[in-house]
Order: sequence, then C-alpha cells, then structure tokens
Amino acid sequence: MYIRSIKSEIESKFGKKKAIVIFGPRQVGKTTLIEHILENKSYLFLNCDDPTASSLLTNANTEQLRALIGNHKIVFIDEAQRIENIGLTLK
Repeated sequence: MYIRSIKSEIESKFGKKKAIVIFGPRQVGKTTLIEHILENKSYLFLNCDDPTASSLLTNANTEQLRALIGNHKIVFIDEAQRIENIGLTLK
C-alpha cells in the first residue's frame, strides 16, 4: 500500500463521534486505506454494492439502524452513494 499523507489526519478524527467522509476518483485506494486504518479495530462493515446491505440501509428507521449497528462504535459504509438520500437531513 502507498503511504498516504491523509492517513494520520483520518486517524486523528476517530473517537470524535463525527462522520468521516472520504471521496475521490474510482480505484485510488479509498477503501484499502480505511481497511488498513481499521485493521486492529472492531467495526461494522457495510458494502452498499451488496444488495443486502443496500436494502438494509434504504428507508431504515431509527430502531432498525440501532439493531443493525448494535454495540459497534465504528461503522464503515462503503459505496454509500448507492443508497438513495444517504445524505438527506431531516428537519
């Protein structure tokens, strides 16, 4: 894996109870970078290229999300753009 200057910045954001969004061109190593950062941590991985994960996150209510996340402190959602309205903020 290539050394990424952003790796330490991403690592410094963990534990702040905020979402970390990583975006960029296809096939540049975004997923590989996050998997490397998380390799010794407990986390929930949801790949939205998988129809099952995509279905679980589409129109999920709060209780369903709580059940899905369980006790995980870190949730890694890969290919989140595949979920309709993933960034929608409700008021």
